Amino acid sequence: MAHKKGASSTSNGRDSNPKYLGVKRFGGQQVKAGEIIVRQRGTKFHPGENVGRGGDDTLFALEAGSVEFGVKRGRRIVSIAPAEVAASTVEASA
Repeated sequence: MAHKKGASSTSNGRDSNPKYLGVKRFGGQQVKAGEIIVRQRGTKFHPGENVGRGGDDTLFALEAGSVEFGVKRGRRIVSIAPAEVAASTVEASA
């Protein structure tokens, strides 16, 4: 059995490919139906109003509107305020 490593060590030199996880659209941003909001492993964020969950736990918009993050029963949720509702609240506050 060798007592020295050979010319090239093979115990290192491996890495996994990047998965590009994380929040893709932040609170207040406008989204269209089908846009990805969060890419995640497990349900770090749960789907709320007008948000769907894919097979790999990706959250996506079911309707166009404004992204909202919140907490409900101790869970972080992502919701979409529909575009026409979001527009009317902006006009009312102006």
